[in-house]
Formats: sequence, structure tokens, C-alpha cells
Amino acid sequence: MSSTGQLATDPLFLGLTRPSMLCGVSYTFAALNGICSLLAFIITNQFIFLLVILPLLHMIGWFICLKEPRAIELFIASMSKCNVCRNRYYHGGTNSYDVY
Repeated sequence: MSSTGQLATDPLFLGLTRPSMLCGVSYTFAALNGICSLLAFIITNQFIFLLVILPLLHMIGWFICLKEPRAIELFIASMSKCNVCRNRYYHGGTNSYDVY
């Protein structure tokens, strides 16, 4: 510990714990971005959608990954394990798989 009460950190630790990035976003987000942009292009048959949506989504993902590099992976993990039931408000805000 230093004299100011702050913990001494090593910049190498941050570099070793960050996920692999592609132009500032994680590979998972880059793949999702590519899929969404390509689907928009296929549905509309206009190449301008591919040129506009791809950089726009990448910029949004870049801002998200600045704060938390694994934000997309954490979101996917929470949605796969903590799904929300349709009738949760009937049971006081908790997930209940009861029919009634």
C-alpha cells in the first residue's frame, strides 16, 4: 500500500485479464454486430444499411466496452440463467412456474 491509502496496481494485471478485443470491442460483440448488420442488409437489399448500421453498432459497443470489457458476455450469461417468467407480477415480482 502506498502512503495515500490507495492500493498500488500494476498495469500488466489489466492487460492480462481483459478479453481479446477487435477494434475496441470483444469478439462476441463483433460477431453479434456482424450478424445484425448482415441481417439488416439481407432483409432490406440496400447496401447503405450495412454501411450505416455496422459502424453505428460498433461505436455503441465500443462505449460499452470502455467501462466493462465483458459487458456483452455478462449480459448473455445473466439472460441464459435468469430468465423472466411472464406471470412474475402475479406472484409478487418473483419467478414462479406455477400454472395458477
